[in-house]
Amino acid sequence: MKTVCFACLSVLILLSSFTAVQAGQVSEHPLIRPYPGSVLAENMSKFQKYEAHNFFVYDNATKKRAKKTIQGKYWRLLYEVRTPTGERVRDISKLEFFENFKAAALEKGGAVLYEDASFLVFTIPRDDGGTTWCEVSGNAGLGQTYLVIIDEEGFKKSLTFGPAELKAALDKDGRVLLYGILFDLDKAVLKQESNKQLQHIVSLLLQYPELRLEVQGHTDDQGADTYNMELSQRRAETVVQYLQLFGLDTGRLAAKGCGETKPVGANATEEGRAKNRRVELVKAQ
Repeated sequence: MKTVCFACLSVLILLSSFTAVQAGQVSEHPLIRPYPGSVLAENMSKFQKYEAHNFFVYDNATKKRAKKTIQGKYWRLLYEVRTPTGERVRDISKLEFFENFKAAALEKGGAVLYEDASFLVFTIPRDDGGTTWCEVSGNAGLGQTYLVIIDEEGFKKSLTFGPAELKAALDKDGRVLLYGILFDLDKAVLKQESNKQLQHIVSLLLQYPELRLEVQGHTDDQGADTYNMELSQRRAETVVQYLQLFGLDTGRLAAKGCGETKPVGANATEEGRAKNRRVELVKAQ
């Protein structure tokens, strides 16, 4: 068995400096790069603008393997490692393939969601806010790797809610999730772009003087539990302090930090973490 060469990661997947063989009809994935020396078997590969695939994931609750259906841009790419003369390279173990893909994915902020003797599944966050899913399998004795890749669309955060939309959501659900209130990294300092959403909340409270709200801060699970709880509390208090600058009765507003205790998305993906980083308005009695 070959020794995994982590020092060679700079020429592995995910790096734009590595140029793989280009297919005539099937485009390679722009982010997931193949093992060095790999040639794309075009006649055994395909691309579709929109397709679904069931990826294996490890379910922490049941401690068993589960399936998760992901939809988006779809690639199924067969790569074969060959020598410069075109001969197959047959002495690369599946472990070496998997370990190199894993290390390169983690280097890019990705997460390994499942691995057994046959499959490796990992995700990588993209710059557009979306998540790329990849399943690696193949035949090591033939120097082959199959990559099933789906570019899952990024989580589209809601635009700022006006007073009417805020009131409707509060009347219907008793709460509204806001993604237009932003803070400096690891701080409770409001970003300037938060002003528009905050002003809509001020207008709502002025228009409905009987309305009382609990302002909740929420985080993802990155960082210590106690730190996230404290940070979310300070952020909720910052929002309340901002609103009180406009003469609102202090008894109408309460701040509550929830930290990472009430996720609305899976923290295993960047999309899920983005959903969890939010401010909520909860209608108080």
